[in-house]
Amino acid sequence: MRQISLNIEPHLDAQISDFEGPGWKPVIDTARQMHLGLLNRFYLYGEAGTGKSHVLTAICESYLDMQRSAIKVSLLDLLDAPIDAITSLENYDLVALDDIETISGVIHWQRAIFHLINSSGEGGGQLIFSSRVSPAELKFELPDLQSRLTQAVSLKVPDGSNLADRKALVEAVLKRRGLIFDAQIIDYLIHHGPHKSAALLKTIEQLDALLHGDRRKLANSTRRQIYALIDEYNKTS
Repeated sequence: MRQISLNIEPHLDAQISDFEGPGWKPVIDTARQMHLGLLNRFYLYGEAGTGKSHVLTAICESYLDMQRSAIKVSLLDLLDAPIDAITSLENYDLVALDDIETISGVIHWQRAIFHLINSSGEGGGQLIFSSRVSPAELKFELPDLQSRLTQAVSLKVPDGSNLADRKALVEAVLKRRGLIFDAQIIDYLIHHGPHKSAALLKTIEQLDALLHGDRRKLANSTRRQIYALIDEYNKTS
């Protein structure tokens, strides 16, 4: 069963092998523990743009590659859906719930997620949550839900400030996608491009679109255009 996405965002291109940097190692090691059934709940947090949605997608894809069912859902996009939508998730091997903090103040969704945790645990399912804040910083009106989330293994995702993390991410994604960029462009992207993973990955997509022809031999005007594009993404990330 391939992934069914209930959110309205375009499907993210991500694999676990992309996150090879040292800062991502605890996150990927914990995902591997989930593969082995050693954990049933995992909570990721970090500021916007740090790659939480991408790594959730990557973990879901890793389950699908093992012929297990997985789904990633953005709770932000699900808030206006009928509450019964959550019951359709109970039979998945893995459910990844993005933006868990958005149900603060929405008590009926808090109860629904609490029920999902209970039913998933009884059925042998696993859950991953992501948020901009740690479990202790959530502002939930349902204490039982907050308690369950604080019991999960919790890790903060890297913020991209580590050069080694950016280098590993760029090189892994280029290799996986078979993209060949000029070495100077790669170096400029790593050192001067966006630090946060989400914007860095988006910049790679834009560069691929721009360099759809020969990616090695570039005119100076094209190179200046590429550097300007990288600079622009760095400013807006």
